[in-house]
Formats: sequence, C-alpha cells, structure tokens
Amino acid sequence: LQGIATGISITRNSGAPGAGTKATIRGLGTIGNSSPLYIVDGVAVGNIDYLSSSDIESIDVLKDAASSAIYGSRAANGVILVTTKKGVKGAAPVITYDFYYGMQNIYKKLPALNAQEYMYIMDEGRANDGLAPNDWESILKNNNYMNATFPGNLGTKLGEDVWALLQGGWKGTDWVSEMSTKNAPVQNHSVNITGSAKDVIYAMGFSYFDQTGILAGDLINAGYKRLTARLNTEMILIKGSGHDIITIGENFTLTNSQNRSVGTGSIYWNDLHNALVTNPLLPAYWDQSPDPNGFTPTLEGISLGQSNPLAWTYYRHNFQWGKGNNITGNAYINIEPVKNLKIRSSFGISSWFGNSRSWAPTFYLATQFNNANDGVQQDMYQGISYTFTNTVSYDLKIDQHKITVLAGNEILDNILNANVGGSKANSIFGNPDYAYLNNVVAGSLADIGTWGADWAAQGGGLLSYYGRLSYNFMEKYMFDATFRADGSSNFAKDQRWGYFPSASAGWIFSEEDFMTDFAFLSFGKLRASWGQNGNQSIDNFIYSSNISYLDQGYYFGPDKLVTSPTAIPSNVPNPDVTWETSEQLNIGLDARFFNSSLGLTFDWYKKMTKDWLVLAPILGTAGAGAPWINGGDIKNSGIEFTISWKGQASDFIYGASFSGTMNKNEVTRIANSQGVIGGSPHTLSQGTAAVSMVRVGYPIGYLYGLKTDGLLQNQGDVDAYITPEGKPYFEDLRPGDVRFVDQNLDGLIDGADAVMLGSPLPDFEMGLQLNAEYKGIYVNATLTGKFGMQIMQSYRSFADNFTQNYTTQIFGRWHGEGTSDRIPRLGYASTRNINLISDIYMHDADYVRVSNVVLGYKFNNLVSKLNWMKRASVYASVNNLYTFTKY
Repeated sequence: LQGIATGISITRNSGAPGAGTKATIRGLGTIGNSSPLYIVDGVAVGNIDYLSSSDIESIDVLKDAASSAIYGSRAANGVILVTTKKGVKGAAPVITYDFYYGMQNIYKKLPALNAQEYMYIMDEGRANDGLAPNDWESILKNNNYMNATFPGNLGTKLGEDVWALLQGGWKGTDWVSEMSTKNAPVQNHSVNITGSAKDVIYAMGFSYFDQTGILAGDLINAGYKRLTARLNTEMILIKGSGHDIITIGENFTLTNSQNRSVGTGSIYWNDLHNALVTNPLLPAYWDQSPDPNGFTPTLEGISLGQSNPLAWTYYRHNFQWGKGNNITGNAYINIEPVKNLKIRSSFGISSWFGNSRSWAPTFYLATQFNNANDGVQQDMYQGISYTFTNTVSYDLKIDQHKITVLAGNEILDNILNANVGGSKANSIFGNPDYAYLNNVVAGSLADIGTWGADWAAQGGGLLSYYGRLSYNFMEKYMFDATFRADGSSNFAKDQRWGYFPSASAGWIFSEEDFMTDFAFLSFGKLRASWGQNGNQSIDNFIYSSNISYLDQGYYFGPDKLVTSPTAIPSNVPNPDVTWETSEQLNIGLDARFFNSSLGLTFDWYKKMTKDWLVLAPILGTAGAGAPWINGGDIKNSGIEFTISWKGQASDFIYGASFSGTMNKNEVTRIANSQGVIGGSPHTLSQGTAAVSMVRVGYPIGYLYGLKTDGLLQNQGDVDAYITPEGKPYFEDLRPGDVRFVDQNLDGLIDGADAVMLGSPLPDFEMGLQLNAEYKGIYVNATLTGKFGMQIMQSYRSFADNFTQNYTTQIFGRWHGEGTSDRIPRLGYASTRNINLISDIYMHDADYVRVSNVVLGYKFNNLVSKLNWMKRASVYASVNNLYTFTKY
C-alpha cells in the first residue's frame, strides 16, 4: 500500500525479520493506540502480519468516517479490509505456484571510527580538558578481571596482543560488519488452488516464508519462518427460483511461525547500538580467550561496560526458541427466504497460542559481563476472542429508485488471554538441548520463580447495534446514512455506551444531460461525507481500582513493614473516563478523462479527535498506576490526490500514477492547566532531557529543545557571551562551546528556553508508480517520499559516555577557530555541550526512495500453446534500491 494508497503511512516496527508493520491513516489522532482496525474476511484482528501476500485477493482502506462508520467504536483510526482469495462459480480448477529467492544486505552502514581515529579523538578530548594523552599500551593491559579469574595473566596477555596488532597497523574491529550477514537469504513459496463444483466454490492456499536476519543471521541464526494454510469454501444448501435460499461457508487461516532476533528498541538493549558505540580496539575473537566460542573478553582499562557486542548478542539470544500459532476465520450462513430479503449470521474466531524457552549459559568475559550459574526459562501463552455478527437487509427497487435497509447486531468477547511461565538457575545437564524447567536443580516446585495472568478475565467485551439506509436514484444520486451504538465493558456503567452517526452523498454529474457536450469527460463524481467513530482502546476496568499482588511486599513510609505477599491498588480509578470520538468531514472528486486514460481523485478532509484517551501524569507518591483520562482534542486536516495515466501504442503498454497527501496535525486542547503533556527523558542518551512533547497549538509529539547561535570561536566570543546582567552564562566556557540562546533573557539556560525545533510528522507524502510492457517484457517501479519532517539524532551515535565510539561525523567537530559552527569541541569530562538537548541534534529527514523495481517476462506465446497452463512469468526485483536524501 505504501506509495499506492493516499492518506496512509506505513512503517516497519523494526528491521528485524518478522517485525511487522504499523499503519497510520490520515495523521496521528491520539498518543495512545493509533493503529487502524484490521478486518480479514469479516473478522477483526490485531494486525495482518500473519498473512501471506499470496493469499490476499484485495485490500481496501476506509479513511473517511462514513465508509468506516459501520465498524463504529473500533474505526476511529480508519479500517483496512482484507479479502482472501476465493473460488468463482462455474470456474474450472486452477493451481498457482509462486516462488522467489532473494538476498539482503545493509543499504547504508554508518561509518564508525577505526582504531587509530578512535585513539586520536580520545586524546583530543582529554587535551581539551587539560589532561594528558592516554597511555594506550598501559590501558590495554589493565584487565584485572581476567588476571584475577584465570591463570597465566590472561588480561595482560590480551593487552599485549592488541598493542602488537596496533603497532602493526591493524585498523581495529568494525563491529557492524562483524555482526552483519552478507547476502542474507530470503525465500517464499506459495501454492493456491481455486475452483468450483456443483453448488460449491473453494479456495485453498499453502505458503512458506523464510527470512534470515541481516544482523546476526550467521551468529545466532537470526531469522523468521512462517508456514500458512488457508481454506475458504462456500456451499449452496437450498436453491430457490432465481435466488439461493440458504448458503453456508467458512474462511480460515492457520499460521505457524518461528522467530529469533537481535535486541531492538531503546538504546539500552539494542544490539545494533552496542555494535555502533563499542570501541574498535577490542578484537572480535582471540585465540587465547577462555571463552569456549573464542569471544574476546572486555578491555576493562578502556571501559568496564563496553563488552564484546558479538558475545553480548550470542549469549542473550542464541539459545532462545519460540513458536507461535494463529488461527483466524469465520463460519457463516446466508438465508434469503424471499428474494432481496437477506439474513446473515457469522461466527468469527481469533486464536493465538505458542510457547518459548531459553537457556542462559555460563560465561566469564568481564567484571560486568559474566554469568556464573546457567538458567532456564519457559513460558506459554494462549488467547481466544470471538465475534458473533447478525445482519438482516432488504433491497427494494421501484422504477429508478433503489433502497437498501440493513440492521445488525454484533458481540465481541475475549474468552482467554493467558500467559504463564517460570525460570530457575542451575540446570542439571548444562546443555541447551535439555534446557527445560523439569531439568533444573530444585528442591520443590516452589523453588521455581513463576508468573502468570489471564488478561481476558478482566473483561474487554463489546456489544453493538447498528443500522444503515442506502438510497440510489437513476445511478446518479446516492445517499447513505448509518447509526451505530456500542457498549464497552472498558467504561463504567454511566459512560459505557457510545453513539456514532454518519451520512454520505454522491452525485455522478457525468450522467447529466448538460454534460453531453464535454466529450473528453468519461466519468465524474462528487462525494461528501460526515461521520463519527469511537475508540475504547484502554486497559480493562480502569474505572475501578484493580488489585495487584506483590511477592516482595509493600513499603509503608521509610520501612518495609510488610514482607509477605501483599495486595495493593494497581491504578488510580477514574469512573468518568469515556469514549474517544473521531469526527470527520470529507469532500471528494473522482474523474476520468479521454476514454478513461487520464484519472483524477481528490479529497479534502478535516478530522477532529475529541476526548482522546491518555494516561494522566501523576506524582510517584500516588502509590499506584496512572489513570486513563479523556485528555484533549487533536485536529488533522489535509488533502489527498491521485493523478494517473494509462495508454497503449501498438504492442507498447504503459502507465503512470502520482499520488500525494498533505496533512496538518495540531493539538487543540489538553485537559490540564498547563496545556502540556511532557515526554520521556533519557531518550537520546542517558542523562538527557525529553526530546518531544505534546502542547496545545503544536503538532503531536513535536521535537523541542534549545536553539543555538553557533559555537564560540575564540576568547572574544567567550567574553561576549554574557547574561543581561553582564555575567557569563557558564563559568567554565571555552572556545568551541555551544552558544545557547536565552529565549526569555532571564540570565539562565534551562528548560524555560526550550522551543519547537521540528516535527517528526511529514507535511507531504508522495508515491509514484511507473509501469511499461512490450511483447511480454515488463518493468514496474515504485517511488515513495516524505517531505517537511525532521528527526533528532545524536552525532555521537547515541553515545552516553566519552569512551564510546563515534561515527565519522565527529570529523566535523570544532578543533580551532573557524573549523566548525555546529559540532562543539570534544571534552573528556564536560557534558553540557552534548547533554543539553538543542538543535545541533536536528536533521531534515526529507527523502525520495526507489522502493521497488521489477523487471520480468511473460511467456505469453508459450502459454497460448498449452491447454493446461494459463500464465507463466519470471521476474527479478530490487527493494529499497536507492534513497535520495541529505540525511
């Protein structure tokens, strides 16, 4: 969908295999759950990552409130409808096989400093703070843990070997390259069978997907495997005169997946981050290492905390095994007792279950990186939810008037959502093949640390009633009205029900008599809609005070008076919390020109999210978790358009489509006196303030910090950088330091001077589709782009201490008058220049990406001679071929 459908932004959750995607429709409307509702064959699911693309027949994106209103409370962030492949009445059996094999590589690797560059930069930082250069030979030999733990002064020997390598010109370790798998394979196989028999249509599919991780694919066999089976059938039980009286059917998909990945997420547990910032003086492997895998121990003279990234990744992730299963589908019956009166009942189920186990082996590589006792962990999970939907509709036609009336009821219930597990140190066999909880040294079951919960026991049900009236006159004038009422167990009794109306109208003006003179217009339609949807995606029963249990007891004042397991309130209750409501107005135009060669689609929309659901900021002294509140309002407004052209000249067929979305996001109300919701500190690096916040009048999650006015180039600049009272802003200022702007002129540089520095939300998103075909040879290309957004990134690659490595961006630092006006001087002890969040971390993140290029050939001539084959083609494709960006 990225680059094809307007108004939808799709990003990957991470670069890890099987990590899935996140979709946002028409801008962020909440700081809570902003994901759209996914409907697969009529069943609501959390995401569609479990599906094989070969099983998908079509995807529809419902963006305006009127089109998604029938889904009511779950459609505030839009709806993505997925229909899987089905059989066709009267069609002969068809077997389709699709296969591809590919290789993956890192597109752009951040250039870290090599060994010589690293030592030079470290020494410069010390010199700038008046310290002597490092005695590198002595530092490298200073490995007390190794000397104390193993015989033969291994720590000193390690330092001597590294020093000898450096003296011989060794450039050090490129950790990202060491961790990466070159030409990591990815493959997919899929078989689909569709057909029909008397009164029966059927479709079944089987697929296998296997992707090796680019990071640690060789080291820990990182990757993702998925096996999918699908069965869709429909059978006519009773036929009437001119219509089918009773039809039954089902759609079911079963998925089994296995996944092993490197650590992703925050800077503290991210394996790629560890590889970027670990010093390059540490060899990846050492032939005298006491480690059975040959990993080099930590060079503790440089840093106690910079352990071997390969060893860190291997011992944390290599001995993890997990399997997940997903069953999704529905069974339905359609009854048409008299023609045009249709009754449908559907029972849908979504079930997920799986288990995992892991083994933590012993290893001894540093003071802060060792494990004297191995351990075992196992857990399992299982969840089931069902949806029971009933509708009755009647189609009425009187002359040129068509009227359809529909009424429905839906019940959603979460039956089970349980997770249980346990862990224990000291396995009996010390072998990963036998790493189970029944193979640990334990006196009794009580010795095993266990956990578990059934989240479905807290509720989460939904009861809905809805109706829709559709009117069509002469196939030119159309009107729809929908009303839905939803009752959610997430809210207290007085706030439980939400009511969501919508209406839409359309006019196909190209069918009017006065348009006959405009022969160039093939089709023209004006659309308008208004509607409301709801959102109830919060924790269950937060309107009351839930009870949690603490095994370790509870503090009263300065003393822990209760040492036995204790019950405590888990959250501050809020009985007044109610529905978040999304109200949207949409006006659109669909047009085709010149025998439908030129196409145009245009939409203008305004979307107001009212009473958004957010966790309230509370003091830690509350003694319980924060309550959910209706925290404010957000406005998204913008335009969407698509311009397309398709043509043919003899055997040459070609087409192009350009789409764009412009969206403005603004917070219009926050339910507190400050009109602010602060962000989380320590995001950019340890010790730094928050980099984003939510404030009235600004985009949601905008980036903020201190403005700077360049760097102090000489002592004259230092002397001139004074407060309105004539005092220096900081006592230890030197040339090369940052000149922060005192916005309020109070003589202090602090949080009161922070201003908006940018927004991570793009002003404009585009997609370009190009395709051409000539005598069976075809080429397709997709380009995507985003403009007007900024990101905040540390030029130190998120390093939070001086001995961590830098990227080569550090070559642009200040190291004398006039050498830089952006990146400040290096320092060994001072932290103000880098710990104060400012615009030196800001980057424009505009880009245009060649997302996909396909070159293929269709064997049309060969297929025409074979009765048993309908089509055949071969192709080569490249994903993420090139990205045009200054970032």
